[in-house]
Amino acid sequence: MTDKELISKLNTLTNKEVFFGPQGFNNVTTIDELNQAQLGFGGSELEQSSTNENLSGEEAGCWQSSWQVFARDTELGDPYFVDIRENLLPVYTGFLADNGWEVEQVAESLEAYIACIQLLFKHGQQTQAQFFPDDTTVIDDVVLQQLKQQLIEVSGCQHFWQLFMQCYLDWLTEE
Repeated sequence: MTDKELISKLNTLTNKEVFFGPQGFNNVTTIDELNQAQLGFGGSELEQSSTNENLSGEEAGCWQSSWQVFARDTELGDPYFVDIRENLLPVYTGFLADNGWEVEQVAESLEAYIACIQLLFKHGQQTQAQFFPDDTTVIDDVVLQQLKQQLIEVSGCQHFWQLFMQCYLDWLTEE
């Protein structure tokens, strides 16, 4: 998949940024943003040079050269990325732990990720992260359970979306 094709798929999203409660996804929409998203992950722009340093490796725990960052978590800054070696472009997120990158699958494909992001926007329609629940916050247990089930079914990834919704429910009950 070329960068242009990836951007074309991402531009099917209604909104560049989608929020649900305090959590959010900031997706790239241009080739320049896509290139910038790689800095610190797949590549590093050296200040004194016009060349890029490759920061990836093929060992376990290393950032893989086939991982293409296309979005960031708006709360923690964690990357969302596809593995371009895979035909369906599975989507992952991860964080840098003591022993390297800890990776969690978010969706079985980029299309499934996009569908999940659209579902979140449809239910929340937020334009920014919420620090505290308000009268527009989704609080109905049945609606939240149905949304969680839809996210799991659409994505093909149970653990990530269970954790995502649990974080949302924890946020709802915080004082």
